[in-house]
Formats: sequence, structure tokens, C-alpha cells
Amino acid sequence: GPLSPYTLNLFIGSISFKVRRDCFYKGYIAGFPNSVVTLSTCSGLRGILQLKNVSYGIEPLDSTPGFQHLVYQIWNENIESLLFVENDSVIWSEGMTRKLDTGIKVGAGWFALLRKCLICYCVIFQYDYMGSDKDVVTEKIVQLIGFVNSMFTPLNMTIVLSSLEFWADSNKIPTTGEADELLRRFLQWKNIHLILRPHDIAYLFVYRDQPNYVGASFAGKLCLRNYSGGVALYQRTITLETFSVIIAQLLGLSLGIAYDDSRDCQCSGYTCIMHTKAVHSSGTKAFSNCSIGDFQSFIANGEGECLLNKPYLNASYRAPVCGNKKVEEGEDCDCGTRKECLWDQCCRHDCKFRRDIKCTSGDCCWKCRFVRNGTLCRSTSEDDCDLIEYCNGSSAHCTPDFWVMDGHPCNRNTAYCFKGVCQTADKQCKKLFGKASKSGSLACYEEINGQKDRMGHCGSTQAGYQTCEWKDLQCGKLVCQYPSNRPFIKEKAAVIYARVQNSLCITLDYMKGPQVKDPMLVKDGTLCGKQKICMNQKCVDAAVLKYKCDVKKKCNDHGVCNNRGNCHCRSGWLPPDCKISSKGYGGSIDSTFKSG
Repeated sequence: GPLSPYTLNLFIGSISFKVRRDCFYKGYIAGFPNSVVTLSTCSGLRGILQLKNVSYGIEPLDSTPGFQHLVYQIWNENIESLLFVENDSVIWSEGMTRKLDTGIKVGAGWFALLRKCLICYCVIFQYDYMGSDKDVVTEKIVQLIGFVNSMFTPLNMTIVLSSLEFWADSNKIPTTGEADELLRRFLQWKNIHLILRPHDIAYLFVYRDQPNYVGASFAGKLCLRNYSGGVALYQRTITLETFSVIIAQLLGLSLGIAYDDSRDCQCSGYTCIMHTKAVHSSGTKAFSNCSIGDFQSFIANGEGECLLNKPYLNASYRAPVCGNKKVEEGEDCDCGTRKECLWDQCCRHDCKFRRDIKCTSGDCCWKCRFVRNGTLCRSTSEDDCDLIEYCNGSSAHCTPDFWVMDGHPCNRNTAYCFKGVCQTADKQCKKLFGKASKSGSLACYEEINGQKDRMGHCGSTQAGYQTCEWKDLQCGKLVCQYPSNRPFIKEKAAVIYARVQNSLCITLDYMKGPQVKDPMLVKDGTLCGKQKICMNQKCVDAAVLKYKCDVKKKCNDHGVCNNRGNCHCRSGWLPPDCKISSKGYGGSIDSTFKSG
């Protein structure tokens, strides 16, 4: 159906991290004008399709031929912690008031034409519960804002994600207590640390296993700087659709929009957004006539000035701010205020380098100078398939992270390289159960993975656990030989033991349910037979890795191919083909270094 592209600017705090632009879309399904589609095409199709009373998710099946995708129905009924408590839908601290209908009527035509823009700043704590790494979480948050945007579009309101900050190493505020306590502490932090960063409202997303409440916000005070914030608590099993409704409701409350439960309200969607049951509902959602009236009053009363005091924003543009300690476009460096810059040996207060200065930060920068060519900047993980990177002497940053091409034999020709790791089931077992452990026998895998339950399976979908075909038994749940006679208690998980042919086998269940990918699955790239590897819990031909490197011919047997297909030469051999001996040289045309 017709789709219109939109871009969301993303700037992540002190982490140098960019989001691909022009690959996020919103629209509807052809033939279903009341449907809503929000999609990302950044890496396959990923997003949500909402029909009248049902929602479907779509996401790519990794490493499958032909760009295959999984489409599945989303179920939102089983949310353990509801947004409402005692007929209320948010924690209210003293002094919080709800701005309801004031009786002021605004012309619908004028209101519809009035363009409104909200700049949002998001902070995520314990992001690993939302995804495996920052790339995954970032795409989820951009999707989340896309879902919320689709709900606010009928109000002629655009939500711009200006910044995303990860509290990766340590949280900046205590994150214990109920949502309202978190909100007070977060607002104190925000009002001190986000002064120079453009935003209308800031949100803190915090993981909680079983929260009593899932959100806190000040009602009708979005444009008051000291109150323009919210806290949302996400759970392990929550869907992005449900979480987007929670965010939409919190934002609605900040915009003076009350709940519909006690009022006679109608909307065009299957569920009205500001009704408490929306959190549990699939399908299309829309603001009711009551919500639109509340929002009109909020704007007419002058409480929404921050939404109107800016020109139409191109969401892919962000002007640099000298003095915010963030190096942005056009700046060499940024040491902060004029007073702070007095003591900086590298940077001036106008965000330019001092004389003869080359850099201020980076793995290859030391005391404002580039370190010597050949200086180690990224060591390997001591894996056969990882490659060492060195500084090149002309940049403050380490060369990109390279690894041995997928499919290259490793571990004495008993395994294959995959994504920079010599992937073996033994390695997974040793990491969990100790050096004496190793992958279980085929009989162990057959005993456990033949069950099709939470303890033994070959993956899962929203509908439940998948049966393992006999050829795929060693690609399902990881089964290890247990080397100890003491119970295993190191992980917060259910443990199953099986005595098979005088061997004690073990596996774990982290009790996440079939809706979440099991962390105990055998990893992609693991050997499962002669020239066979596991891929998406199927034992397939290793040819799917498309390894095309004859190291003897291409690299003259003095190196290996990296993930770009170029020879990475051993020290003493010159790229690009490792043919010429040259003392001290090595690496590849992607990461050449000189040592000695």
C-alpha cells in the first residue's frame, strides 16, 4: 500500500553511533484504509501491521536464502502489570493535576491545520533486556517512536527523536523504587544535564521484571520544563506494540488528555488509545472525540506553546551546539564552557583545536597527538577468527573491526568461523558449566530435544515451541555433558539433568516463554555434521556461508581473507596479496600496519 518515508534523527550521548536514515516508513495496507503500517527497511522488513482488531509483526529470518521473513500475530493480553491501578492509569505525585475539558471550543478546521512538533529525548537503562546490543535496541526505539507517531499523526503532530542515551556502564540516578520516585529523580537529573540538548520532553526507560506500575508522568504540564518528563518500565515479555501504547498514554496525559474509561467516547479505531484496555488490545487504535477535545483545550489555553514555537523541522537535521561537550558537525572538539576550556590542553572554547593539536579523544589519540603507526588499538579475543587492529598513525580512531571470513576452517579444521568467532558447541558448554564440560552426545540431544517443550526444542514462535527433526537435533537447545557431581546453581534458571548411556547431560531453561528467543539455543555457525552447520536451528550445508577464499592462491598461504574478502597478511608480509616479504608490515588494505 502507499507508504510515506520519514526520518528520525538519532544522536547518542557520548557513544559515537549513527542510525541509517530514510529507511523508516508509515502508511496503510492497500484495500484496508483504516489499517496502520509502520515498517523499517534498514535490514530487511521489520515492523507492525495493524488491521481492525488484530496486529501482525514482521521481521527477517536471519541468514536464510531468498530474504525470507516471518509474519506472526501479536498477542498483548498477557501483560502482568497493567498501567492502571484502582481505576487510575498513572502514579500521581502531590501537586500533579489533571487538566480536563475547560469548555473552550476550538474550531476543528483550525485545529487540524495547526502543525505541532514534539522533540523527544530518550534515556535507556539496562538496555540489554530490550535487545542483544545497541544496534538492535536503537532500531527498536526508532520503531517505537514510529509506532507512537502513527497514533499522533491524526492530531497533526510529529514526534522527533532528537537523542537516545544509553546508561550502559552505570546509572546516573538511583533506579530503585516506584515509578513516581524514579520520575522525581529523573527530572532533577534532566533539569541539570539536558539544558543544552534540544528537547520538549525526556523519557527514562527502565527494565523491571514485575513492576507494580508501568509509568509515571505529570498531567498537562508538558511545556513546563521542570515537569516535562516521564518514566516507563518495560518488562521482558512486553511487545513493542504494547510499549508504544504505554508511551502514547503517558504522552497523552502530559498533553492534558484524560482517560476515556469513565466517559462516553467514540473513536475510529478498534480501541481508543486513552482507554485502559488499549494496553491489552491488538489492532488499530485512535484518539477518541473526548481525547481530541481535551487536546484542543490544552492548545487553546496556551499550555502547548512548546509544540508551536518552532518551524517545521527536517528530522534529519540537527544544528551543532558549541559548549555541550559533544563533538558535532563543523567542530574539531568541544571542551564545554569557556571556564572549563581554560584548563584543556587540546581544545579552545570556540570548539577548534589549539595550535599543532591533532585530536582530543579516540583509541589512537594520546595527549592530543596521533599515536605511532603500528600501535595496538584493538586486541583479539584470543579467537582463531578474530583479527588484531592497529593504529595507522594518521587517525585518532582505530580501524574498523575486522574478522576472518565466515566459513574459514578453524579449531584444527573441526569448526568454521562465523561472525568473528570459531563457533563450537563445546565452547558454549565450557562458558556455562566450566572447562571440563563439552557438548553432549547425539543420544543426549535426542533425549532432550525430542521433547518439544521448554526444556528441549528447536526454537519457538508466538504459537509455541518447535519440533526438532532428527537431522536438526544438535541445532536446537544446547545440551552439555555435566562434569560435576554437585548441583548446578550458578544461573537463575531451571535445570534439567538426564542420564543417557552413562553420561550426565544438562541444559537450562531461563523461563522466558516461547515468545522470547531461548538464550540456550545452539549458536548459528556451529558444526552439526560433515560440512554442515546450524543456522536458525536447522542443520544446513556449510555452503550457505558462501566462503570463497583460496588462501594459497589469493594470499600466497601467508594470510587469511577478512570479512571484506581481502587478504589479512601475517606480520612480515605486505598486502594486498601477502606475496612480498617486508619487515614489520602486515594486515590488509583495510587495516595495514607497520610495526618494529
